[in-house]
Amino acid sequence: MTEIGKKWLPDKAVSEGAAGYHNAVINASWNNDNLYELVSLMKPEVNENDTIVDFGAGTGASSLCILNHIKLKFNLWLVDNSPAWLAKAYEILRNNQNVSYFILEKKDNSYLTLDRIIGNNAANMVVSANTFHLVPNLKDVFEGIAKSLKKKGMFIFQSGNIIREGRVNGMLMIEDTIHKVHDIAIDIIKNESLFKIYRENINERIKAEEEQRKLIFPFPRHIDIYLNALKHAGFLHEPITYKTIRVKYDDWMKFLRVKRLQAGILPEIGSRYPSEKEEHDRDKIITMAANRLFDELKNNNPFADKE
Repeated sequence: MTEIGKKWLPDKAVSEGAAGYHNAVINASWNNDNLYELVSLMKPEVNENDTIVDFGAGTGASSLCILNHIKLKFNLWLVDNSPAWLAKAYEILRNNQNVSYFILEKKDNSYLTLDRIIGNNAANMVVSANTFHLVPNLKDVFEGIAKSLKKKGMFIFQSGNIIREGRVNGMLMIEDTIHKVHDIAIDIIKNESLFKIYRENINERIKAEEEQRKLIFPFPRHIDIYLNALKHAGFLHEPITYKTIRVKYDDWMKFLRVKRLQAGILPEIGSRYPSEKEEHDRDKIITMAANRLFDELKNNNPFADKE
């Protein structure tokens, strides 16, 4: 049984996957543009000595942005379900006395909700960057967030993987690019002799590894699903903000080459536990596939250019 309000400290070194992800996104302009938009929504609502929860804080990239751009004194609580990733956040923020860490523990095959971790009426604001498209049970999680908030508390979240009407043809979501890279990568395996070793039973492996792909890059859900879950939890919502963010090919390549993410981009090679050769070949195929996608975008996408 978890102890409400129990702060967490790491007992293991930062994982290679967490370090790789952090290094890929921390200086990427697309991620910073994304986080600046989130912080701009937060900033007018934050008061001195507030408690802000970064839900799904991961390796701390979003928390760093919050601390760098909101200069008031406030308590920042980082919450995540991965000790390996939160250890990276601790590594870079451990000297800040106003930052605390909490782990979402798992019980009976599901993670405890936020109110079970930090308590009821504990936070002035809960924010989350690019996390909720990964959460299968929005209803329970949103209810837990609602209970964890003080009266008139605020919940702000964003994702680059939510379907909505009105998206202009040519605008891509994260999942769009992952699907395209995967399809090109499979084509490379099927047609290029250098990788013929991976052709055997490739169609069966595609089907078998679908769950692994969806675990890391789940299929997007419609915005109405989120709005209905918020309404059910008792939230009143303001108009939704949409923003188009340009992504440099070099920055996106660094993201695609994070080894932990490659287990979801092309799990047909090595799945979760690849050999050294499989890991090398998977990276090579994904890199080739991404470059071909980038060339396709440069030539055919009305919003793309050479950068």
